[in-house]
Amino acid sequence: MNPLNRRRPYSFKDSTLFLEFADITASEAQVLVSSDDSYLTMGGGVSAAIRRAGGNAIALDVAKKIPVALGDVAVTTAGALRAHYVFHAVTLGQSKEKIGPRQVIEMATRRCMQLVSALRVNSIAFPALGAGFAGFTYEDVAVSMADVIADELSRCESPVEAGIYLFDPLRPNRFDPITFAEEFARRETAWQALPDPVKSEDTRSSAKDVFISYSHQDKKWLKRLQDMLKPLLRKGSLSIWDDTQIKAGAIWRAEIKDALKSAKAAVLLVSSDFLASDFIAENELPQLLAAAESNDLKILWVYISPCLYEETKIKDYQAAHNISKPLAGLRGTKLDDALVKVCQKVKAAVSV
Repeated sequence: MNPLNRRRPYSFKDSTLFLEFADITASEAQVLVSSDDSYLTMGGGVSAAIRRAGGNAIALDVAKKIPVALGDVAVTTAGALRAHYVFHAVTLGQSKEKIGPRQVIEMATRRCMQLVSALRVNSIAFPALGAGFAGFTYEDVAVSMADVIADELSRCESPVEAGIYLFDPLRPNRFDPITFAEEFARRETAWQALPDPVKSEDTRSSAKDVFISYSHQDKKWLKRLQDMLKPLLRKGSLSIWDDTQIKAGAIWRAEIKDALKSAKAAVLLVSSDFLASDFIAENELPQLLAAAESNDLKILWVYISPCLYEETKIKDYQAAHNISKPLAGLRGTKLDDALVKVCQKVKAAVSV
């Protein structure tokens, strides 16, 4: 049988991923994902098909969300579609930091899966993110989406069905599903090979998530920390969660609450910009400090640059390095040494 004519399912814990050669707008999933540019123009391929099928309601909602950062996701109504929401994953646009194709896909895919949990939906349909006008290679798309979706499904607290629709209405014969099938088959085999106690335990709590709070003015420091943590992430010693410019509101409150449920530690990247952020002061810090006071969360903070941290409750918590030497004043191996110490403290915090 031609592999394009059948649904190919893969199981991860209690959840399912399937590949299907079909029009995503015909999906019965509660969420449809559109691969878009920063201004959500929905001008080509799958995104244009979603816009046409959903009608003007999507276009009107989209206008309220732009611009959206590369790798981030905007949520809109699904209009006339059967879905509840459209997630607009931005795979084409400008970024202050240099971000490679795989990182863009990983960021956007993980953001979508996090929103599935935050919005309490149980099914989501993806296209091959970035494989159209963004020009990402099929291998990059398959590997990155497989890594993230398999990881997120294996950690879901309740069953979720995720589908990847390998069909472009403008170029219906362009997709070869074999690359995707091979990547998900490898991850399903790896999951099934795990000992039963590992599969049956609460994987979300064993993931030892680390919540990172930072000012968007300090995004380069977030990237430095993420890069230094990579060996621990690959080993599965911990996973990290950070916000990606979500607007304040109901979705944000649900998202941060959900992330805090699984977090064993929070890392605060403290600078004058961090302390100046009303968003952080009003939406993040109160919940983080409350969780720390109830002993559900360990707070570590990183001194990025001189600021009035002593005038805040942050002073009552352990710094992750020698605060006599703010990171912004360090260079070369001294900076790397300080970041290594930070990562070692983070690892110790989630290993308790």
